[in-house]
Amino acid sequence: MAATAESSPRRRPWRRWRVWGVLLFLVWWGLGLLGAHLATGPKPSEVPPRTQIGGHAIEAVTTTTEDGVAVKGWLVRGRPSSEGCVVLAAGIRGNRTAMVDRAAWYLGRGWSTLLVDLRGTGESAATRITMGWHEARDLRAWATFLGANGFLRIAVHGQSLGAAAAVYTAVQASPPAWHFVVLEACYADIHEAVAARLPVPSVLAWPLVVCSEWLLGIDADDLVPVRAIARLQAATFLITGALDEQGGADAAARLLAACGATKKQRYEVPDVGHIDLWPAGGDGLRRRLAGFLSDR
Repeated sequence: MAATAESSPRRRPWRRWRVWGVLLFLVWWGLGLLGAHLATGPKPSEVPPRTQIGGHAIEAVTTTTEDGVAVKGWLVRGRPSSEGCVVLAAGIRGNRTAMVDRAAWYLGRGWSTLLVDLRGTGESAATRITMGWHEARDLRAWATFLGANGFLRIAVHGQSLGAAAAVYTAVQASPPAWHFVVLEACYADIHEAVAARLPVPSVLAWPLVVCSEWLLGIDADDLVPVRAIARLQAATFLITGALDEQGGADAAARLLAACGATKKQRYEVPDVGHIDLWPAGGDGLRRRLAGFLSDR
């Protein structure tokens, strides 16, 4: 009895460490689940009514994706003879209103435009945000919609997540035959993008990645635009901020090198990071993009 009484106090510190270890493990995973829930949560919002962009009337339109998600947008027709339309897709948690200035620019050059709310944003169905993977289904559905409405040249201009979605259309079923593709601030690899935003050892972010995969039903190893872009054949124009590291180191240069398009260009906006590049790029960006479009 005396030996048992003496040994009991020695075991108690180990028991306390085990309890603390279990608690820390649960907190680690709980924070990962919370972070995944917040990172992938939808951001539905009412879109303020609007009647025109650049003097062209707006038509509210909707379509349904192959997986049954209702998505909405604004179709703005350019010249009556216009056979070309550019699908404009905003970044994470943005909606069609973020693309109005780009639409006005394309309309001024004779293109019709379709400003869309990707799933989980604006007035489209409030599903979880998938970093571009399932949003690619939205873009494919809109390409089909535009083809059914008489447009013969259909292009896409995506910003950040919208850019990744445009890339992923190339590796999913029935990829659209894009006339051209414009990619703004596209990330190269989701693991690199997460690491750039969370500068901690990768093991600490592991529950966030695993919980995100569980919530979305997607393998994070598939979220690699720098690999998917090899299947992209349409003429491609990449835009990046010179100081942008959030998409991964040298993301734009690597994307350009890996792109499967024969005609491809890159424009770097000086002195800016991962921001809205359209206003930051100013006239220099617009001149280069106009040159890219001149033979299209």
